[in-house]
Amino acid sequence: MSEAFGIDVSHYQKDIDWKMVASSGKKFAILKCMYEAQSHRIDECFENNYRKCGIYGLSRGVYIFIGRSSINNPEADAKALLGHLSDRSLEYGIWLDYESEHLRKVGKDKLLKLTEIYSKAFRSAGYHVGIYCNKDWFDHVIPDRLKTDFDFWIARYKKNDDGIYNPESSLKPSMKNAVAWQYSSKGTVPGISGAVDLDVDLDGVVDLIGQAPYKKTNEEIAQEVLEGKWGTKESVPSRKNMLTRAGYDYAAIQKIVNDMIKKMYN
Repeated sequence: MSEAFGIDVSHYQKDIDWKMVASSGKKFAILKCMYEAQSHRIDECFENNYRKCGIYGLSRGVYIFIGRSSINNPEADAKALLGHLSDRSLEYGIWLDYESEHLRKVGKDKLLKLTEIYSKAFRSAGYHVGIYCNKDWFDHVIPDRLKTDFDFWIARYKKNDDGIYNPESSLKPSMKNAVAWQYSSKGTVPGISGAVDLDVDLDGVVDLIGQAPYKKTNEEIAQEVLEGKWGTKESVPSRKNMLTRAGYDYAAIQKIVNDMIKKMYN
């Protein structure tokens, strides 16, 4: 399977030009969806990032930072994230972000229990679940059972991090289930101001989970609306929300639907 390149972003990257990102060859993006603290408030840029990735054909994933508040109430943490996602597609799944020093101190038995709680909640909702950590965490903190049960996204950079990918690098993860590598935190990508994390899919997870879906024409979607495939204006979520989240122009599609209905009865 060929390697695919991507990025992971949050509100720190501010307003991203996703058309330029896609044109630069990036195939996937792992997005911050919400803050870890008790508020669980949604990341300011998530909605726009999710929608634009869909428009420009990038496979989408999200990461959830497991820190002090998460340790205290993982059920509420998982529920909050699923609430923000609202059944939206994630072609690149949900990644449990294991890097907090608070989490490092809880011990392997507690880490196993926390992982079980999160993975059960997210897998029950239909999402692929993986673990993000650095190599030190993988070697010394992650329980062996998790190393066989989960895909891993490993962070490991050169000391003189220059954002350049080297497929022959000795830093490239070689451990079992290491399917993705965050090889830089100081990358530059067209369409993004400032530094950004750079990632490479090593084992075809993009292919296994599914590429971002083919974007249909407004006319094709309008026909699907008439066939009842996109809910109603009153449904929960509403037709408008469903279409917007999928990256479509609700107003333009609804106009086509209205015109089609007029022709049917004239």
